[in-house]
Amino acid sequence: MTATSSVRSEEIRASYQRFPRWTQHGWTWITGKALPGQQPLVRLNPVTYLICDFIALAAGIGSAWWIVARGPLWALVLLPLSWCITASAARVCSTVIAHHAIHTRFTGRIRHDRLIHQVLSTLVCTDDADQYYEDHVNLHHRKETFATLADPTIQHLLMLGFRPGMSTRALWRRLAWTIVSPRFHAEFLYTRLAQNLIRCAPYRRVMGFAYLAAVLGVVTWQGVWWEFTVAVLVPMIPLYQIVALLEFLSEHAWFKAKDGSLSGRAFHVSHSWGRFCGDPLPPKGLGGYDAMRAWFRWGARLVCYHIPARVLVVPGDLAVHDFHHRRPSTREWVRAAYARQHDIDAGHPKWPAYTDVWGMGDAIGRVFTILSQEKPTEWGLGGEKRRTSEGTQAAVSPSRMVNDAA
Repeated sequence: MTATSSVRSEEIRASYQRFPRWTQHGWTWITGKALPGQQPLVRLNPVTYLICDFIALAAGIGSAWWIVARGPLWALVLLPLSWCITASAARVCSTVIAHHAIHTRFTGRIRHDRLIHQVLSTLVCTDDADQYYEDHVNLHHRKETFATLADPTIQHLLMLGFRPGMSTRALWRRLAWTIVSPRFHAEFLYTRLAQNLIRCAPYRRVMGFAYLAAVLGVVTWQGVWWEFTVAVLVPMIPLYQIVALLEFLSEHAWFKAKDGSLSGRAFHVSHSWGRFCGDPLPPKGLGGYDAMRAWFRWGARLVCYHIPARVLVVPGDLAVHDFHHRRPSTREWVRAAYARQHDIDAGHPKWPAYTDVWGMGDAIGRVFTILSQEKPTEWGLGGEKRRTSEGTQAAVSPSRMVNDAA
């Protein structure tokens, strides 16, 4: 379901108030959307937020390792859950914590926050701080380059074959193929490794080589390659890269025609939205079979679609990424869902109204609709082969998807 009206969005979230009051913070976490006036249940700071994420990462890897090494046969059904926890925690490391560190919003000190980014990006094998700062702060956040051909994220979309003028059906087919494409995953992994071991400062190379050597050395010494592959590599490589692609595609109105009359603020808002996970509750008054069918469908979509999307694709503050583009320097990123709602409650002073999209498929669908309505010639993409080559050379880093989303 897509909700571009703030009133309609509030109605969807308000429908969850039919559940007990004590569950409402849980629904805020699941949907990503806070209630008007709602305050955080627990006020984390960046350090406790990081600790919680490390605990989740250890729990995901540890539980998967136990299942593979010692668990009973029935425990294999829990393995996908462990993978999801691991991939989600790794994504939070890179696209949430390391991202806000590059904005100097972890300790508030540039040198310390750069070091935090370097450590976290080494841990999950993503862009080093120097490259990320150039791509994200100097290009992605600037009005002149945001969502234009100069934006690294636009360049990478072209490289992956998502082009203006394609039909929405062709774009969905392209996405389905990319997700399972060995070439996509191989190039993504190669670039992640290159950003850690080659295309970075000498000290960062030392960090990368030392970390990988230590991990692989211990795994070889202990003879646990099977456990390591299943418990660590599966969620950290293919699963991580798939959800990075989905997040990357859905975060902004890529290729939306630029309106030169818009101010910098209005332009960013016109290309950004909140991505919330949930359906409105079934209407009251249904009886018997109709009620059972409606609630079964609602519950099935929640468990099989919305919660996985929230945990994997838009973990942390990514559900309200539009709030970050309004307030990139805020220290409220650890409770961004509440901060965004507080801004709405206050009338979002000096900014246009927010746009909300409910459902990850609808968020991606909005981007694909925009792409299908744009003409390649309007983007200077008439020469397909030449332009594709230029886009490929410019988008040297598939791992930019991992971080540019933030």
